[in-house]
Amino acid sequence: MSKEENPFKKMPTILMPDELISKALRRGEKVANEMRKKELPWLLKARYVEEHKVRTIASVVADNLQKVIDKTPPVRELPKFYQEMVEVLVGVDEFKKSMGAFKWASELVRKLGNEYAKKIRKARTPQQAGKLRKEFVGRVKSILNQIHPKMAFVAVAREKLKNLPTFKNLPTVVIAGYPNVGKSTLLKKLTGADVEINNYPFTTKGINMGYMEDIQIVDTPGLLDRPLYERNDIELQAILALNYLANLILFIIDASEFCGYTIEEQLNLLKEIKELFKVPIVVAINKIDLVEDEGKIKNIEEKLKEIGVEKIFKISADKGIGLEELKEYFFKKLLSPNNSN
Repeated sequence: MSKEENPFKKMPTILMPDELISKALRRGEKVANEMRKKELPWLLKARYVEEHKVRTIASVVADNLQKVIDKTPPVRELPKFYQEMVEVLVGVDEFKKSMGAFKWASELVRKLGNEYAKKIRKARTPQQAGKLRKEFVGRVKSILNQIHPKMAFVAVAREKLKNLPTFKNLPTVVIAGYPNVGKSTLLKKLTGADVEINNYPFTTKGINMGYMEDIQIVDTPGLLDRPLYERNDIELQAILALNYLANLILFIIDASEFCGYTIEEQLNLLKEIKELFKVPIVVAINKIDLVEDEGKIKNIEEKLKEIGVEKIFKISADKGIGLEELKEYFFKKLLSPNNSN
């Protein structure tokens, strides 16, 4: 996987049949005008003009379709996360079938172009040469109209897939927790100024991403910040796809409850995420500087241990308390050859 961009970013704009035919005809006429300037016997010139029109039209159409194929990454060669995203957004089987239609049409148009060019060379009159060229254009239009639904499908798929965020092939921490528990503040504190916001197809908010040396940290607003019953099927599939990206989940609990959610609600969300993901989960109890009752923090720790959380950090993202310990854990867990705990 490229470390620089979403693999679908290079997909070209998909021209619909009428647009593609118009483009090819314009190019063909331009070439024909150049041929008409040549001093040749009238029949030979007519053949040349029509043959070059056909070859140009065939080339423009076939090359355009082939460009879509060449610039679209084969799904089976993508990292598992992006494969899952294709399934979630457009459907892998339909996507493959549509790309197959582009290949079929490109090859057929190129083949027909060669066949009709040869026929035109043998034309006995300018009228016969012109008739063959018109016949060829009609067949090309028929082929493109036949795959029109597939072309429209790929055009829509392109718009969805090219807006996927760029995920680097790095050890990845996915941050989870209710809104206003301090996820964004923590992300900025851990990664410094190296934070970027990308569009994400499942939410109205952007996905927040940052990098801490060779570790990628991702916060997905709208996906991991509310209960299961509030999510639609597409969002649930997207969450499962994130499972292939995440090496570790960092769940944030607002100990002060100033976020507007009780400790119990936050723990319930944690339980749901633990059921969804098959990767290690650690918890950071945040805003400890705003909690005067130490017994409350200990109570939260006890409840976390009851639901199977083994690694717990007590932090204040705003004040920078406990962040060095959290960073050290990430480095040891994700970058150490021994993958120590």
